[in-house]
Amino acid sequence: MLLRVLICLLAAWAVSAADAPRPPSPVPPDPQGTARHSLGSRWPSWWKVGAELRGRLDTFTGLPGVEGGRDTYYLHRLRLNSAFHIRPWLRLFTQVQDSRVASYSRTPCPKTVAKSLDLRQAYIEAGGGEQGWRLRAGRQTLVLGDMRLVSTSNWGNVGPGFDMARLSYRQPRFRLDAWGGWVVLCVSGFDRPRRDRRFYGFYSSLDNAERSRTLDTYFLWKSYPSSALQVYTYGLRSLGKLAGGFDYSVEMALQHGHAGQESVEAWAGHWEAGHPLGEGPRAPRLAAEYNFATGDGKPGDGRRTTFDQLFPTNVYGTAGDFGWRNIHEPVLTLDWRPAPKWRTKTSYHHFWLADRRDALYAINGAVYAQNRGAAHSRAGGEIDFRVIYQLTPHLQIWCGYARLFAGPFLKEAGRDSVHYPYAMWTYSF
Repeated sequence: MLLRVLICLLAAWAVSAADAPRPPSPVPPDPQGTARHSLGSRWPSWWKVGAELRGRLDTFTGLPGVEGGRDTYYLHRLRLNSAFHIRPWLRLFTQVQDSRVASYSRTPCPKTVAKSLDLRQAYIEAGGGEQGWRLRAGRQTLVLGDMRLVSTSNWGNVGPGFDMARLSYRQPRFRLDAWGGWVVLCVSGFDRPRRDRRFYGFYSSLDNAERSRTLDTYFLWKSYPSSALQVYTYGLRSLGKLAGGFDYSVEMALQHGHAGQESVEAWAGHWEAGHPLGEGPRAPRLAAEYNFATGDGKPGDGRRTTFDQLFPTNVYGTAGDFGWRNIHEPVLTLDWRPAPKWRTKTSYHHFWLADRRDALYAINGAVYAQNRGAAHSRAGGEIDFRVIYQLTPHLQIWCGYARLFAGPFLKEAGRDSVHYPYAMWTYSF
């Protein structure tokens, strides 16, 4: 019903736009949506439009569930944005998305990969300026922190969304968000919210400019009443600069609740430290990180201890695409900008299971590999390399390669090593 109301508002405003007064000072464009530049001096300043066109060619070798283990396909995505600044303090935003795929071998093709014309975002927002209160209601995306728990999943071809109300408060050194609503699932026709899949939360961020540090705290509540699932996640995240040129990032999350007759007791952590190898903004940065999340090796004991990663982003360019669940993952990364338009990133990941009697999970929570009788917990290693080139202000080109080296656990579970070269381009305005 809310979406129908928003669509009607959009149609009514478009019809009456020619007679509408022009706001004296339009609200600044939203960083997630509106046009990158004006379409001309005659285009009304109170109507911002934009578009993003993206294509990606993926090639997998060693992929399970495909004949010969090889799959090559092309992903194409179009997003059209429109923002009406009705008043300096009132804005209506819509985003239409069309996602297609060619030569996809696995059938049926999931709607998270290919989804024809759909309404990805449609919300009305009250509140003006960069500071103070702001209320946003309708279909929208949600990105928190470094996207480990909640994100729009921009790497994917469709991406999750929410039908919700979100209240925000902004000050130069303090930000606060509180929200509640439903998870939107991909279905035939326009996507619809699942009334039995609810998501609520609170997220705050405090900046200490003098010490170049930020502290985030949050509470996230995932509620699926029809399946008797209630997961409460409490966490904090801190990042900033240290002495000697080092930077750091730490995140810890604790979960409790219940899943059916089982209690939920889990936790996860992320620790990272980095340092530039030289002087200047283009000096390479070397970083080491360690990620951990609990698993559950005793099913049926009345306790579920596998960490629930909620609604995270896809990790860019990884062959395994493993989630933050039942895992130990040390990572070494070299990030380098050799020229203003170029960026390269090389990383090595090593994976082993927190409990080998549990499973190795993909980023979407599905089981990637499982063997409760496995003699080893080491899943393997992975090397990732990608190059990004900003050809023009509107056109960006990506090329990358990832290889997963299957370790003893994956081999015992019947999985092979995976090769994953890819190329992507994005044009936006």
